[in-house]
Amino acid sequence: MTAYEALKQLLFHYLALGQIHLITVCVTGLASGMTGYYLAWRHARPTTSSKKEPSVCAPSDELDRERNLLRTLIDNLPDLIYVKDTERRFLIANKRLAEVLGVSSPEEVIGKTVFDFFPEKVARACDESDQAVLRTGEPLINFEETLYDPTGRTEWVLTTLVPLRDGQGHIVAFVGIDRDITKRKIAEKHLQEAKEAAQMASQAKSEFLANMSHEIRTPLNGILGMIDLTLETELIPEQQEYLEMAKASADSLLTVINDILDFSKIEAGKLDIDTIEFDLRDSLEETIKTLALRADQKGLELLCHVYSEVPTVVKGDPTRLRQVVINLVGNAIKFTKKGEVAVIVECQTQEQEAVTLHFTVNDTGIGIPPEKQKLIFEAFSQADNSTTRQYGGTGLGLTISSRLVQMMGGEIWLESEVGKGTRFHFTARLGVGERVPQTDTPGVGDLRGLKVLVVDDNRTNRRILEEMLGRWGMRPLSAQSGKEALMRLAEACEAKDPYVLVLTDVHMPEMDGFGLVERIRQQPMLATATIMMLTSAGQRGDAPRCRELGVAAYLAKPIRQSELREALVRVLMDHDKGKAPPLLTRHSMRALRTPVASLRVLLAEDNLVNQRLAIRLLEKRNHHVDVAINGREVLAALEKENFDLVLMDVQMPELDGFEATAMIREKERRYGGHLPIIAMTAHAIKGDRERCLAAGMDGYLAKPLRVQELDEILGAWASQIKTPIL
Repeated sequence: MTAYEALKQLLFHYLALGQIHLITVCVTGLASGMTGYYLAWRHARPTTSSKKEPSVCAPSDELDRERNLLRTLIDNLPDLIYVKDTERRFLIANKRLAEVLGVSSPEEVIGKTVFDFFPEKVARACDESDQAVLRTGEPLINFEETLYDPTGRTEWVLTTLVPLRDGQGHIVAFVGIDRDITKRKIAEKHLQEAKEAAQMASQAKSEFLANMSHEIRTPLNGILGMIDLTLETELIPEQQEYLEMAKASADSLLTVINDILDFSKIEAGKLDIDTIEFDLRDSLEETIKTLALRADQKGLELLCHVYSEVPTVVKGDPTRLRQVVINLVGNAIKFTKKGEVAVIVECQTQEQEAVTLHFTVNDTGIGIPPEKQKLIFEAFSQADNSTTRQYGGTGLGLTISSRLVQMMGGEIWLESEVGKGTRFHFTARLGVGERVPQTDTPGVGDLRGLKVLVVDDNRTNRRILEEMLGRWGMRPLSAQSGKEALMRLAEACEAKDPYVLVLTDVHMPEMDGFGLVERIRQQPMLATATIMMLTSAGQRGDAPRCRELGVAAYLAKPIRQSELREALVRVLMDHDKGKAPPLLTRHSMRALRTPVASLRVLLAEDNLVNQRLAIRLLEKRNHHVDVAINGREVLAALEKENFDLVLMDVQMPELDGFEATAMIREKERRYGGHLPIIAMTAHAIKGDRERCLAAGMDGYLAKPLRVQELDEILGAWASQIKTPIL
């Protein structure tokens, strides 16, 4: 009794654990007892069939006790237990099997086969596994099969079949144990259905996000683009002010929308990181420039300093890195009333193919209490309710930034003291780019050894400019005020080592940049230096005043490294030639960089406002534009004329951008050629860029359009055209 009970307990235990090899041991042990029971039964039972059975003596009392114990065991187990002979007839059956087969006692099962109880299709499936055991002589462990109870309900069982052998090793029968796993299978089915429902819900949410992104970004693209175009026209001061306020409001709305959509993508697991090569310095400097106006409106210095040891070209996701920087710098500007906001980038660790960069965003703002510092990284949270009312915001920016930093292999943390400012830190692991950065501006070698005076009341800004100028071999010295600058200029003249260039800030206490230039022009011995001015935000009337004072360049801060280098080369080359060139500004520099070749562009866009915006942007860059409002018109236009480039909206009626592109590429496979196609889409969901490229498109522009990205695309293709198109 004890041995069989132990076998039973072990059997259940190992079945629960799924230990197949141990189940085999237990079943074999149980089968050995069944073998004795079976042989005793064979010898003791009366002959009822036409076949003659050998005459045997009655079993002993010991065998009776063994049989009764085993009978008690198998009849009280919840599993189906049976023994079949080599003809697959039941020799032994327990009560549970009799119940499943719809008979009142195990005796009614003896001598019958599964074909006597089940439909032929079901019986044949059961019989195949029985025959496999008899044919191979190997046990069949944990085999799933279906049965039907007397009511016709399907039941799932986990079947184990073990052959029984006589003293000579011949198979004389086999024992089977079927465990009812119907509840488990039903639970698995419900789980699978729930999983499929969750996947469908996730898919529906993703489609909703994509549609919402498109429906929101499409009109915003028109609003922001048209405001930008209007701001470039001649306006009275009042109109300029109103439009700048409208643009700031639209930018704020876009930020809120982006935060909500990005958080939804995080929730849906749709936020992803791309890996492309990009110029880190250019990307950061361009990002900081987009926030310069907000900083200037509050009278803040906005600075960006990338240490020289940081690789210029890296591999990563510039869009997501830009998003983190904008969130952190935007918060710093929002919570800082006076002083500065500085972005500093340095190497934390550097390997041959990867680098971990340490970014710091430092401000002189209100600070964050210690008990609130962890809270701000939680969704929809800010330092307290009062800041939500006073400063606004969704409370999602830092949550999204934290997730993005983690996805870039880094971490984010902060240091802060109430009333003294906050310093946010984050790290990011980026690959080291393989392409060589474009640093050889024509004439840049002529900058070496030139003496330059940097005039700025902000110490950090002076240090950044000195490092930039020193990197190009120039001899920079600095002054923190106009008075000190005049003194240094005079000392240099007396020492017969005058400054060739003066690089001065406009906004300084006591004597501003214009006042300094006026004083310089009043002293002939100082007036030989070329003067460049930097300003946080230009004021109406500044340009005429610069021309009147003979200022060579008037550029916006924070100035990009490449922009400053190009401006230095241009003004100093003109100075050496004795020319009096027109005032150099960011607008005139962009005009000088305009590609020689113009493009014949086919614009596929069904939205009227976005059509007019894109047409105006392209025509201002000397490109010829034709318009198609859907994919069918694109195909028709390509049949009539040749184009250098197609700007293809993805979502259009009748025939969308993907379908039109597929048809164009199929025709090219047959007849040759390749027409550059650039996707334009207001979708901003994970995989959209990859989907566009996989569809055969050559590039991707997200809406709202960024002018810099559009210029890069147009410049790249225009540079491949050797003869200008007239």
